[in-house]
Amino acid sequence: MKRFILVLALLFIFDTAKADIEQDLQQLKQSNTSDSGQAFRLIQDLKSRWGDFETDEQKARFYVQESYFYILKSESQKAQSPLRLLLQLPGVSEDSRLAAYSLLSQIYMSLNEYQKAFNYLFEGLSVTPKIQDRSLQFTSYYAAANIFVELGDYDAALEYVLKASDIAVAMNNNENQCYVKALVANIYLRQDRSINHDERLKESIEYCKGLNILVVDANLYKNLAQNYFNHGQLEKSELAYRAALKISADNGYQPDILKIKLGLARVYIETGEFQKAKVYIDEVLHKTEVQESGVSRKDATELMAKYYEKNNNYSEAYKALLELAIIQDKMLKEQADKNLAFQKVKYAHLDQDAQIKILDQKNKLLALTSQVEVQSKRNFQLLLVIVLTVLTGISLWLWRVKKQKERYQRLSQVDALTNTLNRRSALKLANDVHHNSLINDSRYCVIIFDLDYFKTVNDRFGHAMGDWVLKQVSDCVKERIRPVDVFGRLGGEEFIVILPQCMSEDAIKFIERCAKAFKEIEHAKLPSDFRITASFGVAEKSNGESLEELIIEADNAMYQAKRNGRNQVQVY
Repeated sequence: MKRFILVLALLFIFDTAKADIEQDLQQLKQSNTSDSGQAFRLIQDLKSRWGDFETDEQKARFYVQESYFYILKSESQKAQSPLRLLLQLPGVSEDSRLAAYSLLSQIYMSLNEYQKAFNYLFEGLSVTPKIQDRSLQFTSYYAAANIFVELGDYDAALEYVLKASDIAVAMNNNENQCYVKALVANIYLRQDRSINHDERLKESIEYCKGLNILVVDANLYKNLAQNYFNHGQLEKSELAYRAALKISADNGYQPDILKIKLGLARVYIETGEFQKAKVYIDEVLHKTEVQESGVSRKDATELMAKYYEKNNNYSEAYKALLELAIIQDKMLKEQADKNLAFQKVKYAHLDQDAQIKILDQKNKLLALTSQVEVQSKRNFQLLLVIVLTVLTGISLWLWRVKKQKERYQRLSQVDALTNTLNRRSALKLANDVHHNSLINDSRYCVIIFDLDYFKTVNDRFGHAMGDWVLKQVSDCVKERIRPVDVFGRLGGEEFIVILPQCMSEDAIKFIERCAKAFKEIEHAKLPSDFRITASFGVAEKSNGESLEELIIEADNAMYQAKRNGRNQVQVY
């Protein structure tokens, strides 16, 4: 539900153009939620009349609708192309770009490219409060809520969906309020399946009735069926799944249909109608949409194992469980990648001081460890019903999970972009240097530097070029530090270097070598007269100063270098 319903909200209003184009765009918007065949025909017709589009904003509306069509079809690769074209339009507004960012965050999530997905999400959220278009504000918060649902952070999901709800109520927009009610019901169902959510789900179904948002209607009935199933009301569950299947058949979106059929198969397994269940399971497993590992394939494989177990075919059940373990292992890795990418992007968008506090308070990697342990227990319980030889496979799986945990813990110490120490790890090692200097009564220097006019690199040449510059600068410094030195990225274009057993004169020589190397960085896309420079601040420990005092002194010296004209060194 989280991806299909989210994209329904990412549709917004542009300036009027030719009446027939406007009418067809509006009809395409409506068809996308009710009739995929008609939507496809409208897309092809509008492409053939491209010359009738009057403005880039009107073209942007079409690109959003075309991308939305392919997202509902689960064709994420095709959904990217229209949005890339939208972002290349010279006359497109920032509001339109925000809409594209919201859709791109969903597309990259489905493609497991989590770094890109979260970058687009936080880029959009950072400007959402500043824009005037309330509809776009709604879709931005709604998108954030759905991503937090996928991450399992339901408190954050409720926070953003309530922001979206306030906007929908203020706009008196019934469709948006329908999306919100459906998402809230889904969040509560996911949070605690032991509670009966029948009343909330029925209220949402009644509110959305008549709005002709078939994808939302189908998912509400599917969730109602799941709620009945959770409380052993199998007959009601089957009826609700049947209602969802009929609505999904009308809108023609195959991903919804597959999930509903799996729900019916789960009901039939419990009621002993095994052949009915197997028909649906086989149908899902043979669909191209579920050939790659994912939720639908996992659920279908798990149901197939139960089917064979109920029919006393333990050999086939064993094979199905082995395949299930492989699928779950892959999904756990994807979830780990997702959580790690989220952490990196989240802390890159926060204030530097807040980064450390939040990292200490909410370590998502520890949450991931807990999820892995819960999942491993569940797998262990499933495999106990089969022969004892399956225990060997579980042991191997647990060992691999442990290695994954160790790997992600190592990755959490490194800045993903520059492959240098991140802020937390650099400051931890700096504390070790300070402690050793107290024991040995030795000196050391703290250098803080910030690239000059870095924003102009991003503005003139794009963020990809800015990332390349940061990597090149980091490589220059790493080639010139000693094994005992500490080098890390504090955030943005600001870095820190700790030089043990060093005085300020030595630090200045080191800086001169680095600054010379920065200016020699060349790239074909940069002007020949363009040079990369930085402002450096140096503080030397000599009279028992604390590490925090030295960092502040070096930071103040760096800002003095900025005020003095940049591209220079200031010693505190």
